[in-house]
Amino acid sequence: MTVMNLKVLPKWIWHNEREKRPATVFSLKFVIDRELLNVSFHASFTGAAKVRLNHSLLVEKEEEASNIDGWMRIDEFPQRLPAGEHEIQIDMSCSKFIPIADVNSYLGDRRVGMIAYLEADNHWLPTDENWMADGEIATIICNLGEEPFGDLDNSPDWFVCGGFGDIEAYPLPDINALSAKYMQAEVANGVAILTGKSSRNLEMISIRSENLELFYHLRKQTQWKKMREWQNTLDLSNTASVLFDLGKEYNSRFYASNVGRSSVKLLWNGAESLEELNFYEGCITEWMEIKAGQTEWNLPQGFRFIRIFIFEEQGEDFQVNLKFQSVHVGLRQTGMIQTDVKVVDAIFDVSAHTSRICHQIGLWDGIKRDRLNWTFDFYLAAKSCYYLWEDHKVIRRAIKELGVGTPYGHWMNGICEYTLWWIKSICEYYFHTGDKSFLMEMREPLKRHIQWVEANTDLEKGGLNVQEGILIEWTPLTQTERLVSLQAIYRMTRKDLMRIADELQELELDFQWTIAWLKEDEFLADTHLLATKVLGILSGYVSKGKAIEFLDNYELQDPFTPLSAYQLAECYSLFERHDEAYNIIKTVWGGMLEKGATTFWEAFKLDSGSDFHDELTTYTAYESYRMSLCHSWSSTPVQWICQTVLGVEPVDTGFATVRFNPKPVGGIRECHGSVQTPNGIILIDWHLNDNDVIHANIQAPEGVTVLHTLSNGC
Repeated sequence: MTVMNLKVLPKWIWHNEREKRPATVFSLKFVIDRELLNVSFHASFTGAAKVRLNHSLLVEKEEEASNIDGWMRIDEFPQRLPAGEHEIQIDMSCSKFIPIADVNSYLGDRRVGMIAYLEADNHWLPTDENWMADGEIATIICNLGEEPFGDLDNSPDWFVCGGFGDIEAYPLPDINALSAKYMQAEVANGVAILTGKSSRNLEMISIRSENLELFYHLRKQTQWKKMREWQNTLDLSNTASVLFDLGKEYNSRFYASNVGRSSVKLLWNGAESLEELNFYEGCITEWMEIKAGQTEWNLPQGFRFIRIFIFEEQGEDFQVNLKFQSVHVGLRQTGMIQTDVKVVDAIFDVSAHTSRICHQIGLWDGIKRDRLNWTFDFYLAAKSCYYLWEDHKVIRRAIKELGVGTPYGHWMNGICEYTLWWIKSICEYYFHTGDKSFLMEMREPLKRHIQWVEANTDLEKGGLNVQEGILIEWTPLTQTERLVSLQAIYRMTRKDLMRIADELQELELDFQWTIAWLKEDEFLADTHLLATKVLGILSGYVSKGKAIEFLDNYELQDPFTPLSAYQLAECYSLFERHDEAYNIIKTVWGGMLEKGATTFWEAFKLDSGSDFHDELTTYTAYESYRMSLCHSWSSTPVQWICQTVLGVEPVDTGFATVRFNPKPVGGIRECHGSVQTPNGIILIDWHLNDNDVIHANIQAPEGVTVLHTLSNGC
């Protein structure tokens, strides 16, 4: 694990009036008691800027979208400062702002910003609340790394810790060189040593942003596509290159050290699959130049495979040493399982790995693609988190950012039911953690979004009176399916709200949500896809008898996604059909493992060819290979395994009472593991004897009451 620098990270700042004040003067007065040497000043901003020191103009930067691509070193800034009082002044002006759409409306207060730091020997000055904006205390817009600005090029390596200071970098020791051309690649102890003789040099192109984008990854993908297009014009057949497999997918970065005698250039591509690496026009495409004796590093990106081309002056020998790291929030895993059925353990472990590496600035849906907080994605992702991790701070960050930032009159991410999933996220967070203080902190946004839902409720007919902005599922649903599915989610959310309003009366939740009375056949029509049917069952619109009849006769078929497949497993277990639930999880998640998955995917198809990554597109807005092979919403089997196989199901808020009822599905005969609770860790151990009777033991921490369903439970 990399130990991070303890300096305070800079923050994005602006005047309190945000984009309503497009021209602002930032200033910072500071006193130093000694001469500062090796001074450098670095900045990034959304507009034009005049940089002054002690009222003298140093440089004037024109307004360009690329001003937020990375840290600009202000070369005109003096490299030494004498002792005494100094003042930095930056005159900012913007004619264009970060665009805001429904999908990122919760970032509406982050349309303008400036970030900077001054560094010298034993001295550090970042942008923070000590800066002034037009004579007033500057307002913090957001932390380093948060959307829409994201990571910045040319960042110091320790900036990887992110604006919340809890992201860490872990060495990857098991990388594998799959092939090498015109070079030798030796890997030992996590270090890849690349040696050879370059056949060519190459003048790299520089891609700069031409427009301000909605969010960071959209900016990066635009750049990658242009770089990839340029790369495809080159004949690289005789260029020294190497292909690495990191063993698993990670949010990864690498250090490249040039041990040779002259500068080298690295052009590299990163991807989730070999097919994406070879064919996807938007796959990661970047380059770096490394002077002799120097080390450079890249920003973390989501990939498993990486191909690197090396260029140097023709005829020169080169040696480049590479070290790879996995970058994510430092989490202590307390939820575990080990059985005598390998596929169960593998599904649990890969789910946990998927969840772990998606814990970043927010609880990302996936590490390859956009880094927005998507409400439904993190609602599903959180289901595994409560059983895996000791700390749930990233869930709180995601809930808070969307809830506080989304204004009244807007649906979360511009999708109607996503506001309902956000409300359910708050409710389920409380039911699992018992964290009253966070619920009270979220009281205002919770009430605000409840009121917006109520404003769209048909008080006479019941249900939500909404016709547009309904998604439900990535599979192609009809408008009829979307409308009835929306009412099911509305009913499920209302049930959670009623419980939380009863348990936490100090929230003072007052709402009039009336249910639409729908017939169960409206959910179970033969033409409807799986998502509509399982939502009808989980919401209670479909009766027990009809639900069991459907489940007992249903065979899984395309199209579906892991989210509706998991909801189907929940339905089976709801009616004590645990073996059938296990078969769904084994078919879908085990099917991913059979195709080589090291993280679980955004989509799955029962019938796919060798290039499954190309065939996974189930939503018409997606291009080939854009579907994510690492998606935190697919970590949900952890919850089912803990509740069903380990047999620990919470009954009361905060795991105050749990029901212990393990099920030996899938041929499991031995099982032991642990489950995280707010009061500590529950330890479980059970096995089947020769008569197929369960002998079990559960050890619960103080404050947790166990309801035994086994006569020999202890």
